[in-house]
Amino acid sequence: MYKQDFVSLNLAWIEKYFKVEPQDVHMLEDVEDFRRRGAEAFFAAEGNKAIATCMVTPVGDGVWEICKLACDERHQGKGVGSAVLEACQAYAREHGARRLMIVTNTVLAAAVHLYRKHGFREVPITNPEYERVNIQLGRDA
Repeated sequence: MYKQDFVSLNLAWIEKYFKVEPQDVHMLEDVEDFRRRGAEAFFAAEGNKAIATCMVTPVGDGVWEICKLACDERHQGKGVGSAVLEACQAYAREHGARRLMIVTNTVLAAAVHLYRKHGFREVPITNPEYERVNIQLGRDA
């Protein structure tokens, strides 16, 4: 896995728009633990460097969370974010997901647009784990 790229890509986004929260540090530093519990991270790479990443993790009762979507800004608009998001959705479905959810912030307009393009719709916020969350999206798997 491209652990350092996973961390670097995500920190670049978080630090640009928000502040790094304890939950971010936990997920980024302990990604292997999340993977042992069923999560998986996907990457789009150019050469030997990841240029986009996304993770999906089970949260219980057939619900999976799409999280840590990040793309190198130089590669935005090239479909790599969409590719890793699609890989996450497929993985979750293959592992029994009935529902997918995402928590994010509307300041990330491109990401929210991408999620909507993939069938996600706004739902009430049930996972306000991060201070920055102001929208939750969901869809059937």
